[in-house]
Amino acid sequence: MNVKLAVKDFLEECELKNLSPYTRTTYRRVLRNFTHYCQAAEILEVTDIDRPAIKGFLLYCRNEFGNSPNTINLKLRIVKAFVNYLINEDLYDESKKPFRNVSYGKVDTRVEIFTEDHLRQILRYFEKESRNKPYHAYRNRTIVLMLLSTGIRRGELVNLRWRDIDLDSGMITVFGKKRRENDVPLASKMCAEMVQFRQFCEEYFDGEVGDHVFCSSKGRKLRPEAIGTIFKRLKKRFGWEDVRLSPHTLRHTFASYVVKGGMDSITVQRILRHESLQMTQRYINMWGHDLRESNEKYNPLNHLDF
Repeated sequence: MNVKLAVKDFLEECELKNLSPYTRTTYRRVLRNFTHYCQAAEILEVTDIDRPAIKGFLLYCRNEFGNSPNTINLKLRIVKAFVNYLINEDLYDESKKPFRNVSYGKVDTRVEIFTEDHLRQILRYFEKESRNKPYHAYRNRTIVLMLLSTGIRRGELVNLRWRDIDLDSGMITVFGKKRRENDVPLASKMCAEMVQFRQFCEEYFDGEVGDHVFCSSKGRKLRPEAIGTIFKRLKKRFGWEDVRLSPHTLRHTFASYVVKGGMDSITVQRILRHESLQMTQRYINMWGHDLRESNEKYNPLNHLDF
């Protein structure tokens, strides 16, 4: 079977399995890259997919797109899922073992966060942009503030609807990974920001505000890729080398602030909606109370009069 046609069948199978829209979009984007690579490499039939083809695609992603090890590992998992589908459909010979000795890349364990100076520069940039593109600048500023103050993911952000925001209780309901709905607290300062943003949207759209909070200038719901584009433009504008300009960096930044502020691990896990404490504990290990500070506070010698 032709690779392009097989990818189409696989994506239809994902839809039949009722995978989340965000997961299907990610699969579609990655397999589009894979199809383009296969066409350029003259790998036209699924039976032509072998170990050199897989390794060539991963190198292509690193060299052509500058993908990080995390992103390359994600793409490898998706291509594996595609090939497993072909095997289950008797369209590919399992004995070819195209993933033999193709291992996941080592990931840098360092977690980057924005400093207060980074954040101030970003917000000042949107203030300047408001002179030329008032809606886009205000919307993008509010997006950054929402990601920073809640730690939600970009897929959750684009799915956020006005009815999901309860300003009285200071909570928002997010529709996240594995189709789960979760309540996330909203800081009082962010509640005030949302009141003002809602008023701005009502004026901009002549009172016809749509269901979703963050929309295009024509009122259409944003896609997750659109959030990524905002940060790509910021990266081009600032060219920072000390931090990765991405929406997920704001999630890490949120985690660093609440952990450094003394929030307990269970609460951090609940707000960030980690399935296990393993990732939460990673944050605690990195940003928990300084050893020297804790030692000064609890050391028995400091409490002994002599």
